[in-house]
Amino acid sequence: MKMRINKYLAKAGIGSRRGVEKFIVEGKVSINGKVVTDLSRDIQENDRVFLNGKEVQVREDFIYYKINKPAGYTTTVKDPFAERVILDLIKEKRRIFPVGRLDNDSGGRLLLTNDGDLTYRLTHPKHHMSKTYRVRVKGAPSDAQIKKLEQGILMDGYKTKECVIKRIKDEQSETSFEVILWEGRNRQIRKLFDSINHPVVFLKRIKIGEVLLGNLKEGQYEELSTEELEYLRGI
Repeated sequence: MKMRINKYLAKAGIGSRRGVEKFIVEGKVSINGKVVTDLSRDIQENDRVFLNGKEVQVREDFIYYKINKPAGYTTTVKDPFAERVILDLIKEKRRIFPVGRLDNDSGGRLLLTNDGDLTYRLTHPKHHMSKTYRVRVKGAPSDAQIKKLEQGILMDGYKTKECVIKRIKDEQSETSFEVILWEGRNRQIRKLFDSINHPVVFLKRIKIGEVLLGNLKEGQYEELSTEELEYLRGI
């Protein structure tokens, strides 16, 4: 076995590849008794790897959940400033973490796992994982305004990638859309519609790639099916 140190720690369930890199550069990881800060270091067959003095090993007992996140829950493992975090809803003794994020005011489809390698592949921009949302906004944006958002706008100094926005229903004071993104900036959809003065009043993620929310009620979760897991691993 030969494996890059960050991939090894991710497979051990410590976190995503990018997430564990801070442990390495901070000198918290050692191999065979020697501290390692080089992110390019490879792990060999008989190496022993330690994090904060505790040995870590690649695990195969991975778990994969999908949950219908209610609004009001923070997408994090721990947050001393959050009233409620997503793991408050999970009855699981093994350490797991959310894949990506969904802002506190939004609900819908979220994945949780202890497979750091899969987390890395699903969240890395190069894999172009689509995320589909049901959105309701105040007022009735014009087709020209929606086209502008689809083509990308400047947000926090960078232009957003192209997206797809489908008008679903026009009501008296609100309009519903389906929005498909291929990137995940913080509160991106809310900022998009804020830029045309039609603030979001409801936002729910209904699909990640081709994995649907299904019939899960708010706060409910279940393990991914074999078909869903095979699909995600093939991305």
